[in-house]
Amino acid sequence: MRRRRLVALAATAAVIVLAAGCGGGSSSDDSGGTGGGPHKGGILTVGTTDYIDSLNPFHYITLQSYNALIVLYPQLVQYALSKDDPNKLVIVGDWAESWEHTPDGRDWTFHLKPNTKWSDGQPMTAEDAAWTINTIVKYRNGPAAVAAAGVAHVKEAEATDPATLVVHYDGPIGNALQQLETVFLVPEHQWKPLMGSDGKGLKAYKPEAHPDTFVTGGAYTIQSFQPKGKVVFRPNPNYYGTPSNADAVVLQFYTNADAMIGDLENGTLQWVDKLPFEAVNDVKQQSNLHINVVPGSQTTNITWNSNPYKTKNRELLDPRVKRALSECIDRKKMIDVVFSGYATTVESIVGHISDMENPDLGPTVYDCDKANQALDELGYTRGPDGIRMVPATTGQNAQPAHPMKYQILQTSGLEYNGERAFDIVKEGFAKLGVDVSLNIAGDATAAYAAETGDTCDGTKNPPVGYDGFDMAMWGWSGYIDPDFQLSVVTRAQWCSWSDTGWINAQYDKLYAKQGVTVDRAQRQQIAYQMQQIVYDNFLYTQLVNEEYIDANAKTWTNFKTLLEGYSKEYYTAPYRVS
Repeated sequence: MRRRRLVALAATAAVIVLAAGCGGGSSSDDSGGTGGGPHKGGILTVGTTDYIDSLNPFHYITLQSYNALIVLYPQLVQYALSKDDPNKLVIVGDWAESWEHTPDGRDWTFHLKPNTKWSDGQPMTAEDAAWTINTIVKYRNGPAAVAAAGVAHVKEAEATDPATLVVHYDGPIGNALQQLETVFLVPEHQWKPLMGSDGKGLKAYKPEAHPDTFVTGGAYTIQSFQPKGKVVFRPNPNYYGTPSNADAVVLQFYTNADAMIGDLENGTLQWVDKLPFEAVNDVKQQSNLHINVVPGSQTTNITWNSNPYKTKNRELLDPRVKRALSECIDRKKMIDVVFSGYATTVESIVGHISDMENPDLGPTVYDCDKANQALDELGYTRGPDGIRMVPATTGQNAQPAHPMKYQILQTSGLEYNGERAFDIVKEGFAKLGVDVSLNIAGDATAAYAAETGDTCDGTKNPPVGYDGFDMAMWGWSGYIDPDFQLSVVTRAQWCSWSDTGWINAQYDKLYAKQGVTVDRAQRQQIAYQMQQIVYDNFLYTQLVNEEYIDANAKTWTNFKTLLEGYSKEYYTAPYRVS
């Protein structure tokens, strides 16, 4: 599975409340255990079919990487479960104890927990936070682009004393806390010597390769790291927050989901952080296991190569073609067969997780007759073999006549049966006289590299990249605030988060405008307009919005399923049942 911020942020109808202060979160037991106070100690072993591709907050892509970054690095604020309503998420302090802003909203002051230390014992001060934010601002269009959305419209940050950070914006913005929640703060004394004169060292550093010297400031340190193997998280003795209930958290990567489920059933694992959909009903029959099913943020889609400079199969730049193909994909069949019913249809790039999802998009209706008629009217006639032909074109970007035969790129690390999902797409396209083949390009890192190309460079004119694939099929997980998801199709995210290669100056202006629109109703209308543009251009064909399902042995309790991708408490809260 790919995070493309691939974090499974599980909660849909959550109402977001901003609450200054620290800690927070519900203490409710949603894991089927016996309850009671926390029992310290023990090793919490977690099984997953997703892997950590990087522990570098400037260069990562997978869900598990993001989960790891949350527990390894300090953030100014994070999300928590509301004490008053467990279905609400609230923003609370992480490293910051409290905050305030000037009446004009341009200057935000964060009061940090005093006398904090990094895992190596060095002082952890506001200078580290200011250096991290200023470095991202400086290299936001280059090596730090992955983190850039979190500091949109920031002019600079300054430490006025060791425990006070002031973030200066170029104008008032409506989502400062939600944006800063995505920024992982790093120790200046370790990272500054690594960056080089051009900042490229920010992306080149591989903390996971040096667990003995890797400095953290969050709830855990890394004891050992095996790529696509076992990763051992140990509690950081210098952590400023509520410490882990477990003596260690061990994340075990599996290439075989059946083996993972077997280990959960026999007690080798205590937790599977995302249960394969085809295994849910069987696991439900195990009396020693507990399953959580909650609304999820993961959307599975077809990504269309929308690079206006690409030279091959340019007919797929036409929204009318993409709409027709999308109308012959049986999404209900996909929900029933691939996702065992644990999914719903979705139309927007921001998904059901967002509190600004445009409810008026589509719907994309399954209608192959209508789709065939549309392709007929566009002049794509069927050849003797039944495959439609694209007529030759002239002028700039001319193409010779060619059959409508395409390749769909997929990653090997999906949490659902990707090949079966592809089969359903292929069946639909075949009814239209369009032939597709599957290319499993490797893990998420390799698949994204296949999308962007080895020489991707968005700063050149014209930009370079996104010319080696037709479509990709995998998924995104988003945030409640729509800013990040809306940012991924901007020109600024070429070679970083963009997986479409799309370029649209009007859209980019709207993205900048929504970021400085403080009035929520006005910002929502801009967000709606942007979602409509993405939908009308069919940059993606949204297939399903998945539910989030995990399972744990009843020997452990206090799992906070809704906090995956939001909070350090996701790993620190579970404890043994006596």
